[in-house]
Amino acid sequence: MMAENGSGKFFQAFLRNPGQVGAIAPSSRFLAEAMLDGLRLPDSDETLVEFGPGTGAITAAIARFLPDPSRYLGIERDATLVTHLKKRFPQLRFINESAEHTSRILESEGHAKVHSVISGLPFASLPDEVCAQIIEDLHHLLHKNGTFRTFQYVHAYLLPKAKRFRHDMAAYFGRPEKMGPIYRNFPPAWILSWGPGACPRSL
Repeated sequence: MMAENGSGKFFQAFLRNPGQVGAIAPSSRFLAEAMLDGLRLPDSDETLVEFGPGTGAITAAIARFLPDPSRYLGIERDATLVTHLKKRFPQLRFINESAEHTSRILESEGHAKVHSVISGLPFASLPDEVCAQIIEDLHHLLHKNGTFRTFQYVHAYLLPKAKRFRHDMAAYFGRPEKMGPIYRNFPPAWILSWGPGACPRSL
């Protein structure tokens, strides 16, 4: 029987699209909680966006963090995972789309102001043109006030595409706050945070 945390569905998604999923297991609760550490709560007109919620490992922490579930929007490319997420979190809104279309999605959903973007996307595995479009869109979405957080696995941190992603992000947002590594995750991961909303403790 499938585990409640969706490990079975996550592995199936990895087998369908290994380049888009980028891992064989969901994030641990320790990584999920660290991804939200120090973030201020969103104002009533702000939306927290999650890229690639997968089976909902980080989403579960976000659901506990948000005082109002209407402040959330999850963007997931895998339709099977979207179905799973809607059943697991009926109070939250999920869209079966790709993250490079976030601005259009938010406009169509009536979300004018982004509080933060929490990402589980494997940027080191995505096509260069997709990464470039997402980064450009983030610059438009976050302006000077939003926070963007993602993670990179320790074993992949120095790979050329991982380094290029950090370099391209730095061109728009400066150098990130680096937290971790989070060893109680498989594989262990660094958390990278850009933006004034970040005030993490030392991990």
